[in-house]
Amino acid sequence: MTTFAIPATETGRGTTEPAATGLSHRLGLWFAHLYVIGMCATLAGAYTFQFGLWEYPCPMCLMQRMFFLLSAIGPVWIIVRSRTGTVTTREFATGWGWAVLAAILGSFVSLAQVLMHIAPDDPGYAGALFGLHLYTWAFVTFVAAVIAAGIMLFLTQFTEPGAVAATSKALARAARVTPAILIAFAATNLIACFFLQGLHWKMTGDPTGYQFFTDLGW
Repeated sequence: MTTFAIPATETGRGTTEPAATGLSHRLGLWFAHLYVIGMCATLAGAYTFQFGLWEYPCPMCLMQRMFFLLSAIGPVWIIVRSRTGTVTTREFATGWGWAVLAAILGSFVSLAQVLMHIAPDDPGYAGALFGLHLYTWAFVTFVAAVIAAGIMLFLTQFTEPGAVAATSKALARAARVTPAILIAFAATNLIACFFLQGLHWKMTGDPTGYQFFTDLGW
């Protein structure tokens, strides 16, 4: 009787598991890239308000930005692992689990800010986009992120990337670009926070300028 061997990859625990090389697995890895780019695009929108409209983020706004970045670290971990070999099921679940946890914590922060300004006569903090303030949009984005990451975990059997990056030049190139984009946004956010707070332990709850330059008398 003829038997057919199923390609297997080492999991690092002395066992093997089927290699993930199908279209759904490639799409699963592409979605990790899309998730990270989506988080960075959200920060880019916040930058538009900060640097284009001169609306300075408050401490809670900056915390939400931090959780956007933290949530993107999980998928970036999966992307980086795809560059060095096979992404195991454990690594895939860890990456998306981290994304879910960070997004849930971020949603708590944004929801708290929404509730702070829920009174009918409260104008809210800073400007609005399509009638909703940025912290409301942040809450919507965090909820969408939790759902998206949860779906990826639910469909692990079909979406874990395995070794697909080794068979796709486009994925291999993207695996170098996407983490660099996240690092760039993390660095620029850190720099913006520094200039907003200046050389102080605490930042004012309603900033009206960059404290660093204010302290210099500019």
